[in-house]
Amino acid sequence: MEQSNITRKSAARRQRFQKMRQLQGSTLTVCFFALVLLLGLISLFSSDRAFSDTENRALAQRPKFTWDGAASGQFGKDFSAYTADQFPARNFWVKLNNKCERILGKEEISGVYICDDDYLIETPSAPNEEELAKNLAAINTFVEGHSELDFHVCIVPNAIYVMQDKLPKNAPGQDQAKGIEQIRQQLSGVNFPDVTKILCAHKDEALYYRTDHHWTSLAASYAFSQLAPSMAISPVSDYDIYTVSSSFEGTLANKCGIAPQKDIIEIYVPKTDVIYNVTFSGTSETGEETPVSRSMYVRERLNDKNQYTVFFGGNYPLVTIDTTADCGRTLLMFKDSYANCMVQFLYPYFDHILMVDPRYYTGSVASLIRQNNVTDVLFFYNYSTFTQDTSLANALMY
Repeated sequence: MEQSNITRKSAARRQRFQKMRQLQGSTLTVCFFALVLLLGLISLFSSDRAFSDTENRALAQRPKFTWDGAASGQFGKDFSAYTADQFPARNFWVKLNNKCERILGKEEISGVYICDDDYLIETPSAPNEEELAKNLAAINTFVEGHSELDFHVCIVPNAIYVMQDKLPKNAPGQDQAKGIEQIRQQLSGVNFPDVTKILCAHKDEALYYRTDHHWTSLAASYAFSQLAPSMAISPVSDYDIYTVSSSFEGTLANKCGIAPQKDIIEIYVPKTDVIYNVTFSGTSETGEETPVSRSMYVRERLNDKNQYTVFFGGNYPLVTIDTTADCGRTLLMFKDSYANCMVQFLYPYFDHILMVDPRYYTGSVASLIRQNNVTDVLFFYNYSTFTQDTSLANALMY
């Protein structure tokens, strides 16, 4: 009799347990579908974002349906990329995933190495050999077609090379010094200053931001000391240095969700009588309108997430700097964002500087040269951008 009661009680407990499991499963199923429905409604009524400050890149937009695209599978790939980029609260989920990975001890998260001395360094990307060859050939052709101009090429190494001693153990680096030398050997008719050695000689200083992929004004000042003689410039030796931010958290911190400490942004103002005025043409890569500022420093950007855009407010198709230098020289500069903090050192030595970002510029380069009496041309890029650029060759054709 006692055994029978025990059996009945055990069976009852199993039934209650099974009912609880069924109820739990049903609840989770309802919650899951409710969450999917909620996210779907949010996505339906939310406008698509064009740019991610967190990832510092343009986001995929809704692809246009075509039967050819559907048949080839391209539409499916594009729509998948679109839904991933426009997923509601995407930044939250990415950061949550990154924090979980960090808790598990990972030293590389979302393409960012977690390095010594609280540095975040972007993982290396292999050069796009096909596009690089096109760009080098286009530069050589451009130089040959404008023999009356003085040409200069400056390729800046990234933190992955200069600060390689801070990388996690066994993390693959990148021999950018070798890559830059190979680029130099494939170009002719250009001045090609070496800025790698001086940066490596000062690698223990704050040459790159701890939380961002850009270099600092200090690094640019060292590079300028090598660039100036190559461009027949006798630079001033004295600057007023101002700290404009001590709260900068850059794109790498945003990508991996980790910011061990905030960065300081400094600007260098040459002690010179030369004054300047800046004119912006077009909208920035984030779709923002032209800044009101006529200065190369757009202080309003210090209120934005990406405070590095204090330099010129970001990247624009064309930026024109007119100065009172009265030296008879005009510089045409093909550039990426590394150049934005270099121009503060260059402006006293040219009557005009035309900053062209080939990623966004659609005008005629030949017309720029002719209409502005250009005397010097400078290609100024960081190594990573230059070896993956897909726009320079096309820009030089027009």
